[in-house]
Amino acid sequence: IGRRISAERFERRAEWRDFAVLYRSNQQARVIEQVLRNLRIPYTLSGGQSFFDKAEIRDIMAYLRLLANSDDDPAFIRAATTPRRGVGQATLQALGTYASAHSLSLFAAAFAITTDDGLAQRQLDALQNFARLMQELERRAKEESAADLLDQLLAHTRYESYLYDTLDNRAAQARWQNVRELCAWLARKSGEDGLSITELAQHVALVTMLERNDEENPDAVKLSTLHAAKGLEFPHVFLIGVEEGLLPHKGREEPGSTEVKEDPARIQEERRLMYVGITRAQRSLHISWCKRRRRARQDVICEPSRFIAEMGFDVKKPRDNPADEHLSPSERLAMLKDLLKQ
Repeated sequence: IGRRISAERFERRAEWRDFAVLYRSNQQARVIEQVLRNLRIPYTLSGGQSFFDKAEIRDIMAYLRLLANSDDDPAFIRAATTPRRGVGQATLQALGTYASAHSLSLFAAAFAITTDDGLAQRQLDALQNFARLMQELERRAKEESAADLLDQLLAHTRYESYLYDTLDNRAAQARWQNVRELCAWLARKSGEDGLSITELAQHVALVTMLERNDEENPDAVKLSTLHAAKGLEFPHVFLIGVEEGLLPHKGREEPGSTEVKEDPARIQEERRLMYVGITRAQRSLHISWCKRRRRARQDVICEPSRFIAEMGFDVKKPRDNPADEHLSPSERLAMLKDLLKQ
């Protein structure tokens, strides 16, 4: 999908904002986000929170940004205070005053400030312990793989313990899983692109900064849930995950059973969502589904959504089969629309 968008932008002489990727569930956006970042395609996300905007992801990225640029004062503040390590607001205020007076970054000021500058010894010790930790990680970043360095970062900061100490188990587990997924992605990207961890941090920080510029009408691909896309239109739409279990969504299991009872009213609502997705496209529409997905550490075979067949497509035939060409796009849409009226 990422490559198709990039190619079609060139072929159609279009802009990034002309493309949208729509999906049923927020969780489907994560892999799309990661790929678009890999391909350096700008995007905005609605109908859910960006993976890279989650608090735990921004926490870890603050450490990496500081490794990449010791003058990044906002990254210093976030990393120094998350998890808590004795560096509080009073410490940061004294450090900020000193740094401003001597034209230093907060990181450089941490090595220069003394107890004569308004800090108690315990405050100074906590501050310099953090600064020395970052200095050691910076040294190792030049010698060790991204995967090893990320493992050391998480171990030294005790970030997992911090999550479980401050959140309930379920929330902590979800956030820790996000952190592990970020680290796996960074390690994989480092190996594929031959980038150091500091170069990766610079890349992610740059992409994030560019995405936040011109927020009112950015030239960026739109990622959106079907619900959030109601009322919007785009020249070119990629509707993804059009599979049984996703669209239509399988719903909730019956109490005491592992099976989901199919509700005709719910299927009709899901069909309505499919219709919403299709009608967001002004010029071109791409519908895709997975052959298999990874769920609960197992590969699950996926079936194309019944809604595709309801539009008159036979997914078992080659896409260029002439038998599929007798219906116009408007006729296919009308077939689905007729079902919504029943």
